[in-house]
Amino acid sequence: MVNPNEDPIELVPSRHEAWHERFDAERDRVQDALCDAGLESVVERIEHVGSTAVPGLAAKDIVDLDIVVADDAVDDVSRTLESELGGDRIENSDEWHPVFRRENGQRFNDHVFAASDDGWKISVVTRDVLRASPAIRAEYETLKFDLASEHDELVAYSTGKRPFVERVLEVARTDEAVAFEFSVPVDHR
Repeated sequence: MVNPNEDPIELVPSRHEAWHERFDAERDRVQDALCDAGLESVVERIEHVGSTAVPGLAAKDIVDLDIVVADDAVDDVSRTLESELGGDRIENSDEWHPVFRRENGQRFNDHVFAASDDGWKISVVTRDVLRASPAIRAEYETLKFDLASEHDELVAYSTGKRPFVERVLEVARTDEAVAFEFSVPVDHR
């Protein structure tokens, strides 16, 4: 069983190149499993998100993928990933089912999102703003280390990042240096 609440909150120096390779391999596994199940047409995009997707940023050694699918396909896709690739699926909402997996010693969080859900958009915006701004990236890394030293529990660690993510979303809405093909969400989950 892969329980995200049992993972230690341990940040490691950036391994961006290795994490990107692991993302590529996991994306290929996901695409193959969905193709075999006849679900390839419901996939709109697969994004490498989270801190492992940002060069030079310390992160937990967990590669996050946002698998964005047609609104009515979240359940089918997440169940297929769980049954074909293994891992543990959680039905957070009708629009978001993460599947927590381990493959060859690497942890993955395969987040299956409905295309209409803002969760994947928040992930993409945060990733792209952190990539574009060394100052914001450094501030975020400091915050993550501070939170990791204060909290042993994932929920408290994640909750502590919310005000920062809210600010990143505001930067994305007002900074002309970053642009997205979708509307930047107003609120963080």
